[in-house]
Amino acid sequence: MGDTRAHSAMMEDWLGAAGTILRADPAQEARLGHEPGALAGAPWSAIYPLDARERLSALFQRPGAGPHALTFELRGAAGATLPVAALAERIETAAGPCLRVMKWPAGGAVEDLAQLGEEKEILASILAASDDAGWCMEWAEPVDLSAPEHEIIRQVFENGPRWRFCNEAMARLYRTPPGSDFNDLPVHETFPRTPENEDFIRRLVRASFDVNASPSRDLRYDGVYIEVENDVRGHIRGNRLLRMWGTARDVSKHARRAAVLREEIDTLEAILAALPEAVLVIDRAGRLLRANLAAEELFNLAPETLPARDLSDLIALPGPLEALFAQVASRAPGHPDPLIPVTLPRRAGAPRADLGARALRLQGAECLVLSLRLRLAPVLDPGAAPPPGQVAQLRAEG
Repeated sequence: MGDTRAHSAMMEDWLGAAGTILRADPAQEARLGHEPGALAGAPWSAIYPLDARERLSALFQRPGAGPHALTFELRGAAGATLPVAALAERIETAAGPCLRVMKWPAGGAVEDLAQLGEEKEILASILAASDDAGWCMEWAEPVDLSAPEHEIIRQVFENGPRWRFCNEAMARLYRTPPGSDFNDLPVHETFPRTPENEDFIRRLVRASFDVNASPSRDLRYDGVYIEVENDVRGHIRGNRLLRMWGTARDVSKHARRAAVLREEIDTLEAILAALPEAVLVIDRAGRLLRANLAAEELFNLAPETLPARDLSDLIALPGPLEALFAQVASRAPGHPDPLIPVTLPRRAGAPRADLGARALRLQGAECLVLSLRLRLAPVLDPGAAPPPGQVAQLRAEG
C-alpha cells in the first residue's frame, strides 16, 4: 500500500522560533512541489510569505499556547500560492518553543473558525485601544430574572460574577496593581455589594438591563471610592441573564463639584430667605421669577403661584417698567442705587415703600432684582399732643 499521507488534505509542519522549519510531513512537501525531506532545516520563507511569517511569529508572544486559528497563503516551489486555513499550537520542547502548524486548503469549518478568530482579534484590538473603560461580566450560574427583584439583586452579587473581558482603560480606571490582569481579579473588589450598587442593579432590572449613564459607586484598588457612570446592556436568554457589558466613566470630580455647588446654592438660598427686606426678581415683561421669604410674607405669595403673578399686581411704579430698566442701565458704576418711591396697592392702606433695583442677566435674558423697604411714619399718642419736632413712636404705614 502506498503512502496515503502524501494524498491527505491536511498538511503539517513544525516551526522553530529561530525561523527555521524543523520538519514537514510528506503531504505538505508533495502539495507544494518539494522533494521529500527538502523542507527540513529550510527557512520559513521557503514556503511562508511575509504576512504569514509575521502572524505565525506573533504566536510565540501570545499568552496562550493555543490552538490558534488563522488563514494565510503558502508558496509552492514554482512560486504559486495556496490559500489555507490553519491551526497553530505552541509547544515547549527541550530545544525551546516551537509551533506545530496544521493546514488545510481554504474553505470549510477550519476557515470559518479562523475568520471568527480574526474578527474576535479585531474587536479585541479596537476595545483595547479605546480610551473608554469597557467591561463584560458573566456569572458561574446565570441570574434568574423570573425571581423577585430582591432575589435578582442577591444573585447578581452572589452567583459567581466574574470579568469576561475588560480593556486596559478599565484597568487604568481602577488603578489595577502592577503585574495583575484585571480580568483575573474578583468582581467584588471593585464592584462591592453596597446600598448604592444595589440601587444600580435595581435600576438595571427595571430597565431590562438596557440603560445609559446609570450611576454606581465603585472601589479602586488604591482604596478610593469613585462615582461611576455606566452604559449597560444585557445578554438575556429566556429568563436567564447570562452576561452584561458596557462602558464606565469616572465622574467623581463632577460629582464633587456638583456637591460643592449644591452646598453653595443652599447657603445662598438660606441667606436670601433670611434677608429682612423683600426681594423680587422680574423679567422685562414684569413677570415674577423669584421672591424671597420676606417678599412672600409681605405680599402673601405662595411660591407655586409666582409664574402667574405680575409686578403690576403688587407694586404701583411711578412710571412704565421700561423706564425703570433704562434708569438702572444708565446708573454709573460706583454710584449708589437711587431709591424710587412706590406704593403697594394690594396692601391695606396702600402703604408706601422705597424700591431699589439692580440689573441681572439670567440665561441670557435681562432681568431686575428689586428690593423693597416700607417707609416708616411718625405715629402720635392719641391722648397727648407731642412736643414740637419730637416723634413719640414709629411704625410701618398700613
